[in-house]
Amino acid sequence: MREKRCKGYCGVVCVDGRCPIALYHEDFTMFERKPTCEDCFHYRGCDDCCFKDTDMCDKTRKDNAK
Repeated sequence: MREKRCKGYCGVVCVDGRCPIALYHEDFTMFERKPTCEDCFHYRGCDDCCFKDTDMCDKTRKDNAK
């Protein structure tokens, strides 16, 4: 089972043009079914998040610290 995604997650693939959902909208014939973020095979959690170790990261933002 995958770890729960934070609400601020934005993977590198989400913004570099390889997002399966964006590709689906370009040419849906390449896919057997409509992809979703939840089953994205590119997802690697914090390791591929654009916001890792920045002020935008939900884990490191001071206003989200518990």
